[in-house]
Formats: sequence, C-alpha cells, structure tokens
Amino acid sequence: MSILKKAKELGEAIASSVELEKMKNAELAMMNDSEASNLVAEFNNRQRFFIELSDKGEELTAEQLTEVEEMEKRVMDNELIVTFFRKQQNFERILEEINDIIARSIAGDNLECDDEDCSSCDGCN
Repeated sequence: MSILKKAKELGEAIASSVELEKMKNAELAMMNDSEASNLVAEFNNRQRFFIELSDKGEELTAEQLTEVEEMEKRVMDNELIVTFFRKQQNFERILEEINDIIARSIAGDNLECDDEDCSSCDGCN
C-alpha cells in the first residue's frame, strides 16, 4: 500500500473522528447564537485593529488594554464560545499527537501501542 493511500485513509479517519464532529457541532451552536456570533465578530475585528496598530509599531493605550481585557472577559463568560474553544483545543491536541506519532515513526522510535491504551508505549506518554 502506498504512503499516499495511507495518508488519504488517515485524512478520512480524522474527518470522521468524534473529536472533529464535536468541534464542528460546538462551532455551529456558537455561530447560530446571535450573542455568541456577534461577540466573536466583534472580538475578531478589534483583534485585527490592535494587530494593525502593533504592526505599525504603536503600543496600545491604557484604554485599549482595558478594552482588550473586557472583551476577553465577555468572550470567556459566553459558554458557547468556551465550549467551542475547548472542543477546538481537544481536536488540535489530537492532530498534534498524530504529528508526533508520524515524526517519531519516521525517526524509528518504538511506538507499540493501540488506540485504546497508550500506556504500553513511549509514543503518547
């Protein structure tokens, strides 16, 4: 079996993973909620503005720093957004583990574990 075929199978497995499904569902719930979606849009707009200021070498004023803190608090107080972030972090952790396993396999490290219990190998722990 070619490595490209294996890569395609891995991609398909990731695409059908429970972790990705949970992340997508959390994102959909967040974006379908007007309060959460408006807050995300507002946060992204302000973040872009502050990045542009930083790129120009300008520092944020005390008022702008307070605005950032208040916006972060509002974001973290929204349960739908927090749930999405948690699901996204979990999915990203899975991708990092996959990349680590691939890198270690290429390097020839012993990765003898199964999907259910990684305690038997040094690859995941």
